Amino acid sequence: MRKSWSVGMIGVLFIFVVGTSSSFVAPAFAATENGSYTVVTPDILTKRPTTDILPADFPIPDDAVIDTSQQTYIEGQHSILLVFHTKSSMETLAKTYDEYFRIVNMDQAIQTLNEQQLSVQGTEPVTAQQWSLTGAPTASKDTVEVTVKVMKHQ
Repeated sequence: MRKSWSVGMIGVLFIFVVGTSSSFVAPAFAATENGSYTVVTPDILTKRPTTDILPADFPIPDDAVIDTSQQTYIEGQHSILLVFHTKSSMETLAKTYDEYFRIVNMDQAIQTLNEQQLSVQGTEPVTAQQWSLTGAPTASKDTVEVTVKVMKHQ
């Protein structure tokens, strides 16, 4: 009995070691009772998240390290939450996002874009996507953390 228990524990340990050493991280799907789902990618990403809701032309700096990429679909509302860090300056980010939101006709969005903070909230007129973008220097001042949330009712 003790021998089979030991063999079983070694098997579980082996699966754990192999599973955690993989460089590929599959997203986790969390389904709810009402048919909604959430896609969560828990580890740091090195590439742009693929999603229907975040436009392909949305500017993410080349050096960005994506800490959180979470997609949710709940009762007809599709959303993405994206959090990344970059070494780009606040000035560069402010200019980039000011230009981007002008190009997508979100001039009416409430914007605060300066060297202390980034904040954009508004609705994109063509797709009716609701946007919230915030950014600020981290405590160490060597990176900027940017949080993007986009929601769309289906």
